[in-house]
Amino acid sequence: MDKSIISFSKVSKRFGTVTAVDQASFDISQGEFFSLLGPSGCGKTTLLRIVAGFETPTEGEILIDGQPMSATPPNKRPVNMVFQNYAIFPHLDVRGNIAFGMRKSGLSKTDLNKRIDEVLELIKLPGYGSRGSDELSGGQRQRVALARALIKQPKVLLLDEPLGALDKKLREQMQI
Repeated sequence: MDKSIISFSKVSKRFGTVTAVDQASFDISQGEFFSLLGPSGCGKTTLLRIVAGFETPTEGEILIDGQPMSATPPNKRPVNMVFQNYAIFPHLDVRGNIAFGMRKSGLSKTDLNKRIDEVLELIKLPGYGSRGSDELSGGQRQRVALARALIKQPKVLLLDEPLGALDKKLREQMQI
């Protein structure tokens, strides 16, 4: 049996009288590409926000890599999230945007630059490091936001419709 990286056990989330998530129970295996499908307003983003720690379940339990997460703040979870409305910092170039979350990582400048180069290759933007955000297309900005999440090498990468601005060929090439 594959090791579960995420386990939901009877997780519910209510906002007042509205139930956004109702008794969700499922496991996601290590290395699995898992998609939540459903109409707008059915709780997909709420589930992602619960995993990331931005929302607290009204009831139920979530485990990440076997550890209960209810008391773990978002910045201590082994998770990165790319939101549907991705944002990159307009005052930083591509390298600065990608490196942003690594500021306190303890990596040497040499190792950090190597990691930045690796993710630039992965997202098919080698040579774009010194470009400003205003010099990028929508799809390129989206890839920079994805690279910013990937550079930290999270155990779990949450994607809230982040590949919508990418063309079909590039989406297929970037399946990770």
